[in-house]
Amino acid sequence: MARSPQRQIPSFHFPEPIQGVTARGSRIFVLPMQQATTISIGAYALIDPAAVPIAGLAHLTATMLSRGTRHRSERQFATCVDVLGASFQAGSTHRSIGAEITGLPETADELIALLAESLSEPRFDPAEFEKAKEQQLTSFPIRLADSSYRVRRIFQKLRFPGHPYGASLYGWPSSVAHITVEDVRQWYNALVEGQPWCILASGALDPVRGTVALEQSFGAIGGSSGAPISPPPSPPAAIGIGQGVMTDQVELRLGHPAPSLTSNDYAATILIATAFAGHFRSRINLLVREQEGLTYGAYGGVTAGKDHGTFILSTSTTPENLPRMLSLLFAEWERLDQEPLREDELHQARQSLYNNFWRSIETPDGTAALALDLAINDLPPDYYTRLLAEIDRLDPAALLAVQQRVFDPSRMLIAAVGEVDVVARALAPYGSPQHIVLEEEQQ
Repeated sequence: MARSPQRQIPSFHFPEPIQGVTARGSRIFVLPMQQATTISIGAYALIDPAAVPIAGLAHLTATMLSRGTRHRSERQFATCVDVLGASFQAGSTHRSIGAEITGLPETADELIALLAESLSEPRFDPAEFEKAKEQQLTSFPIRLADSSYRVRRIFQKLRFPGHPYGASLYGWPSSVAHITVEDVRQWYNALVEGQPWCILASGALDPVRGTVALEQSFGAIGGSSGAPISPPPSPPAAIGIGQGVMTDQVELRLGHPAPSLTSNDYAATILIATAFAGHFRSRINLLVREQEGLTYGAYGGVTAGKDHGTFILSTSTTPENLPRMLSLLFAEWERLDQEPLREDELHQARQSLYNNFWRSIETPDGTAALALDLAINDLPPDYYTRLLAEIDRLDPAALLAVQQRVFDPSRMLIAAVGEVDVVARALAPYGSPQHIVLEEEQQ
């Protein structure tokens, strides 16, 4: 039977930002979007996770950025955001801390001014700090009651042993309990005065006027003392297990190191990962969900930075089905290590990747998120355009060598959370399961 012709995949083009620099050296990226109806403005300090003195300090500091400024209380600040019909969100990762505001283009000047005020003159009110700290402390039992959180943290510790990337962004009860409002103020002031910042604006804004407004509003923050981060090690194969809470399911995460964003193998790796486990009709999901009925779903993908990458597959199953699930997953990893992917699998994977990238630049905040990745990882403006073009050129024969280098089952990291004895027995054929107690569990 003749195979129906494959639908042509449209080429992807990431808009090139207009760039500028403030008087203090902060980098500005402006991405006008003609069809957009909103604008998104964000500003982020680049941080070295090893230089954060107390676990959880960055997250708690980010929480305080939405709790008032020198000129406005928390309530007054929230009212200003509401009056503008805007949304404001602050947050942190292992590599950055900052905030983003999204609203209507006719209020662009007010949005820029309010964001700049929140970041250059945060209030750090002691009473608001104590409320934020108490909320962070009371969040730990809630997080630990979620088996998916536990299994993510166990995998994180296996992947980044002894490295700051392996620590919880939220810290743990004993670390957060010792943070003071003065710790927050001193650490954040050092960021404002000494660390590199990235300011991004995307959406329906005038690029020239917007760039000038950003240069003026954010001229008081930023520095150039950022130090390079030590790349994380490539760990040996390991199995970590933990006790599940309030669930009969076993949460599973399997994976291994993968190429970084700057590696010559990165494009091939994300195409392989997508065909293997990265969309609904991927090889793994069709097998364990559709054919075997062992799970509601299995999804895998690559997370990467300039200095590291990780492939991780996420799924869950019942204790009774766990041995079968593990057997099938390892068999498919072995197969991936030995056989080329089919053309139809690669075509579906390309479609999925292109769809995801196109969706990511449909909105100003999505476009800004990709631009932030470029800035944090010091990548060229046309990085994603070239990446997708390279993916389009790859063929099964060229991919096989990358499959064998990257998707090596002998390097497997496995995290599992469930009934510990049951999980340990099921995983014993694949190595030596170690019961991992998270720092968050220790009082």
